[in-house]
Amino acid sequence: MKTRALLVLGLMFFGSFAGRIAVMAADATAKSGLPGAADIAGVASCVDGDLAAAVKDRMYSLDSRELAITDREAELKTYEAQIDKRLAELEEANEELQEKITVVQDARSADIQKLAAIYEGMKPAQAGEIINEMDPQFAAGLISSMNSEQAALVVANMDAQKAYLVSVILANRNQTDR
Repeated sequence: MKTRALLVLGLMFFGSFAGRIAVMAADATAKSGLPGAADIAGVASCVDGDLAAAVKDRMYSLDSRELAITDREAELKTYEAQIDKRLAELEEANEELQEKITVVQDARSADIQKLAAIYEGMKPAQAGEIINEMDPQFAAGLISSMNSEQAALVVANMDAQKAYLVSVILANRNQTDR
């Protein structure tokens, strides 16, 4: 009976000793400043052996993954800010380009109007000969900018095939505008 009592007392002292070692190890880990060290310390005081090591490794793994994800999120936010900045720059450049296109188109229209006025002032036979030599698309644009009566006189003095081609181009322009 005394042997059993001594054995039980010995086991109790050993368990108490092992418990104190685990608590001291947990406190040392918590004081080390590692992420999640307090959580690990709490687990270490309840669990020991291979399971505690596996839990500890898993917690370190999760902490490192969380840190990597946080870094990646910060990197993605930086990229997103760069993309937003570039998009704003492109939109601004597009607006400037549209303004320049409008200026060029307005200048072109003004030039065509001036040219149409010049051809309106010419004799219809002379204007018809010159327009016969022009590109049909350009000739159609010029004739469409002229006064209707003067344009009719010029077209009447053009080559029949060229007048037909210009008329078809003008007719198709009106149909696509609808």
